[in-house]
Amino acid sequence: MGLLAAALLPLGARAQIETSLDSTTGGNNWSATAGRTVGNGNSVLQAEAGWPGIGFTYLHGASADTDIGFHVGFNYGFEGTTNTISGFNLAVPYRHVLGQAGDTTFSFRTDPGLTIYGNHGSALVGVGGPIGVVAGFRIDPRLTLDLGADVPVLFSFSNPAGFFYGPQLGGGGEYLLENNLAVTARVRVGPEFGLNTADTGSRTAFTTLVGLAYNTR
Repeated sequence: MGLLAAALLPLGARAQIETSLDSTTGGNNWSATAGRTVGNGNSVLQAEAGWPGIGFTYLHGASADTDIGFHVGFNYGFEGTTNTISGFNLAVPYRHVLGQAGDTTFSFRTDPGLTIYGNHGSALVGVGGPIGVVAGFRIDPRLTLDLGADVPVLFSFSNPAGFFYGPQLGGGGEYLLENNLAVTARVRVGPEFGLNTADTGSRTAFTTLVGLAYNTR
């Protein structure tokens, strides 16, 4: 009887550990914006609205550390500034976890793509997107806060031709309403510099977006 108990004890301990790990990876250990990825093999649908527009994003977990997806955005503010011209953006979001320390996760993100704005009866056509890093701080199993730094970049080919860029800093967070549904928020602000055929100067740009993210797993 003593030998049988000794043999069963490690099996019981192992089963408890496996259950705990399964619950973590299959429960609420994912993020659409706040540092962590959506999870290996998972897919997330996200909608955001605010300034400078509205956007719809699909993210797929290519691995535990990497997401890739597709984004469609409709903007009414030029690159986050108060210059109110309308346009749309098609992008390919990419996120990769750089490292983790306890409940803090550091990740790289970029959204390269095509942008078109209607500008004085003609079209401003360009390519680019934000490049940035995010640090996500998991406060509890449902709440994650984050700090982020982005550099939006746009190479414009016409009307006007030139280069727009500028560093933006800010924060945000995610709150899980359910294991598969999260409320998201992002805020960024900073200067935007323009080097183009129309003028050269700077103005303030900002991003304020609130959204919902649904993990379809």
